[in-house]
Amino acid sequence: MNQIVSALEAFQDWIDTRAVIRRVVLFFTLFMTYYGVAMAWKFASASPFDGIGTAAVIAAVLAPIAALQGAAFQNYTGSRKE
Repeated sequence: MNQIVSALEAFQDWIDTRAVIRRVVLFFTLFMTYYGVAMAWKFASASPFDGIGTAAVIAAVLAPIAALQGAAFQNYTGSRKE
């Protein structure tokens, strides 16, 4: 049992020293931003709304994604200073 606990602690230390979780979160939000923009592009090309309606829908979807990406990037750069 003691060997398992020490192995888990070593694994957690390895994850912490290499910032694995922070990088995964950053890359996932970057991927989701790419995916959101790609889907917005598809939506804009086949939208049944007028130009302002299409822009409003796209902005309503991409604004939270951009805020999440900004927070994730700020968290990543702030954690690198530590």
